[in-house]
Amino acid sequence: MLLLAGTNALAMVAFTLIYAAAGSRWLTQGAFLASLAVFFVSLTALWIHVERSRPGARDGLSRLGRGVLALVIVVIGLPALALAPLFALQEMLPSEAGFADVVRPVMVLLLLALILLITMNVAGVTVLAVSGLRARLSRGRGAAP
Repeated sequence: MLLLAGTNALAMVAFTLIYAAAGSRWLTQGAFLASLAVFFVSLTALWIHVERSRPGARDGLSRLGRGVLALVIVVIGLPALALAPLFALQEMLPSEAGFADVVRPVMVLLLLALILLITMNVAGVTVLAVSGLRARLSRGRGAAP
């Protein structure tokens, strides 16, 4: 489960950096979309590989539970780690410093990355479910005379 959480954390950081680079105009729109697509597909493939790499057969419910728990850890943990210091610093600085203008974009970046992370997890679960169904159906056909 920790490997899945690590994969989710890596995806969250990657998606945040891609959006930050695009928002800073370091990436063109085409480069942004291409990098988003490449990283989404590759990180989803990594997530699937990590999920399948666990030894021993598990039922679908335990796999789903592991995936949801790993996702919850990252969805709660990473924004808390990123935003807690920013909120503390915002409390200490005077309002004239304009630090609220820093916190808002970070919150938006984290929200966008969370949406992509959840979408990536749903895509991974969908691929695992479809491949499991295909395997079950092909075994059923092979057993019939």
